[in-house]
Amino acid sequence: MKMRRNTGILTVLLFSALYCATAWAQGTAQISGTVQDQSGAILPGVEITVTQAETGVPRSTRTNQTGS
Repeated sequence: MKMRRNTGILTVLLFSALYCATAWAQGTAQISGTVQDQSGAILPGVEITVTQAETGVPRSTRTNQTGS
């Protein structure tokens, strides 16, 4: 009976460790830069959209007053 309970606890701990490792593997990314026109002037208020290649999920934002 004791061996069976220990095996159950070990199974739960192993599953929890694998689940947590998968959750931690979710990464994030960051893109930064400045939007400028051909003359080098900064462009505030430009909408920028990027799409995650694996999922196809788009994310959009607008540049701030410094073109970032």
